[in-house]
Amino acid sequence: MRSLLSVSLPDLLAKDLKRLTKEMHLTRSEVVKLALRNFLIRYQLDTIRRRLVPKARAKGIFTEEDVFRMIRS
Repeated sequence: MRSLLSVSLPDLLAKDLKRLTKEMHLTRSEVVKLALRNFLIRYQLDTIRRRLVPKARAKGIFTEEDVFRMIRS
């Protein structure tokens, strides 16, 4: 199933979108879908990170190297 979404863009953003669609040989819909998908993924990762970072810090994990050191142990 598909949903139709109508979006109003400021002139400058519309011009940038038009330029990008030409450069990438994509439709406006394809570019907007990619942008939204990337935004949602980043939002989900940030949400997970906000929840897990305090728990990691409580266990003394502050860097990726700390993680690798714990895995190797």
